[in-house]
Amino acid sequence: MSLAAVLADILERHVGSRGAAGAAVAISDGAEPVTAWVSRSDAQEPAYLAYSITKTFLAVLVLLLRDEGRLGLDDRLARWAPELPQAERITLYQLLNHSAGVPDYGGLPAYHEDVRALPSLPWTFERFVAETLGKGLSFEPGSGWAYSNPGYMLLKRVAERAGGCSFAALVAERIARPLSLARTFVPESVRDLAVLTPAPSRALAPDGAARDVRDVYHPGWVSHGVVASTPSEIARFFAALFGGRLVSAASLRELTTLVPVPNAPAHWIRPGYGLGIMGDADSRWGMLWGHSGEGPGYTASAFHAPRLGGVSVCAMCAVEGDARAEQIVFAALDALAGA
Repeated sequence: MSLAAVLADILERHVGSRGAAGAAVAISDGAEPVTAWVSRSDAQEPAYLAYSITKTFLAVLVLLLRDEGRLGLDDRLARWAPELPQAERITLYQLLNHSAGVPDYGGLPAYHEDVRALPSLPWTFERFVAETLGKGLSFEPGSGWAYSNPGYMLLKRVAERAGGCSFAALVAERIARPLSLARTFVPESVRDLAVLTPAPSRALAPDGAARDVRDVYHPGWVSHGVVASTPSEIARFFAALFGGRLVSAASLRELTTLVPVPNAPAHWIRPGYGLGIMGDADSRWGMLWGHSGEGPGYTASAFHAPRLGGVSVCAMCAVEGDARAEQIVFAALDALAGA
């Protein structure tokens, strides 16, 4: 059975019963990716929101700017955003590996209530700050670990100021164009989502009715910005990153230097977090690097497995509220290991 047929079988097992739910998976070893997808509405490989895989893109941009001498990882946030509370206490390195103590908004009822009531009118940067960092740090920077979307929002602000242009332009100029990722971009309005595959969500209406993300969801609700792409292009991005074609060797070592992650899901053996990347040295596929993401309408997952021939696998689904994309990636890794 060909690899493409194996991937198609994996998709059928994981999403085939979901009817119109779109899903796609791609594998790349640096060459042309092998791709499969299931969707009733897409003649070409569908595109999705990558959600927190965006953090890997942001970390790469920060490291590229550091390699150019535009910023330092030991810089205090106050150098780039002196107007922010607590900025003198936090370094960029701590923001990158979630050890800065910046509170998240995932557990705030007001955030989810406003997403439901006003999906097209996101909070401003100032509102995100007021609801999180403005209320104080969760712990002394460097003394603990807690996942923080607003921490990466602050990194986005730093990257834009150091790079002299918007996050969308930085992704286009520093990552998408050099790697010929023609369908990878940062949407900045509801209208920009029109090129994505349909994705019904029950998180975008007060009564829980299903609404197509593309019609009503403003990507500004993802505080640090969100990349949109296809699985094949995300897989190529990871293959380029770990193949040494994006950042310097020293930066890649820093990106993959892990701090322990407490309370991780059971399928992680020895999880850690680097700079915008998860890692597990004891996974059943050997060392594993990657990131997953989820939000209204979509889930996404991408991982790189050096011991399986240096392959990168990405799955993206128009399914919310579960880890289906990650399950597809792990099934693909199992198939590669078995082969």
